[in-house]
Amino acid sequence: MEKNKLKGMVFAALFAALTAAVAWFKIPLPFTPVPITLQTLVVLMSGAMLGSYYGALSMIVYLAVGAIGLPVFAGGASGIGVLLGPTGGYLFSYPVAAFVIGKLLEKKKLNSFLKYFSFVAIIVFVVIVLLDSLVRIGIMKLGDKVMISVLSEQQRIILIIVSIAVVLLLLFLVVYAKKSKAFSIHTILAMFAGTLIIYLLGSIQGKLVTGLPWNAIFVGWVLPFIVGDTIKLIAAAYIAKNIDINKYMK
Repeated sequence: MEKNKLKGMVFAALFAALTAAVAWFKIPLPFTPVPITLQTLVVLMSGAMLGSYYGALSMIVYLAVGAIGLPVFAGGASGIGVLLGPTGGYLFSYPVAAFVIGKLLEKKKLNSFLKYFSFVAIIVFVVIVLLDSLVRIGIMKLGDKVMISVLSEQQRIILIIVSIAVVLLLLFLVVYAKKSKAFSIHTILAMFAGTLIIYLLGSIQGKLVTGLPWNAIFVGWVLPFIVGDTIKLIAAAYIAKNIDINKYMK
């Protein structure tokens, strides 16, 4: 038992280090303070591969290391100021998302609930995207920096098409996973639930810190990342399905 705990802690430390390593891959966006990173890929993997306890522990270790000043956050940032800033909600969501993903996969009785919840969440999510895409969004400012630019007609059309494509892809994966050995439907749905938690907590802190209206928060904190996060979700689900860490933790 003690040996298993030690192995679990070692893997938790490894996933914390991996999260720190991929955080240096950062693509800044001109209209939002939230950059594109690969951190969420590791968050999804940690919950599915390490389980709820060690997955959450790995992310707590990662946050603690960054909080004390080591440059492990996106782009080499660090410190309490990052955690309390407009993007800090995403960081705080990591251990929560990892825990929920792990717990959903551990509790087989939750599978039916998970299926219905994720299906409804996908539909609600795309409805929000479509509605937001159809409404002209004004210019929102944070200090002297323009955060959200007016969307042109062409941009809104592209946004609608991309949003529909992403939802169709998720629904296809849910159906395909039933017949495929490369993916697990439960892993995909659990990771989708975890992704929603990341969006939710990230958006709430962004709203509290910046004071921007919710439509601006959605466009700046959620919308630009849907396609990329879908790709990361697929990659994480594939890796979690085909690499069994549990055999090394026993």
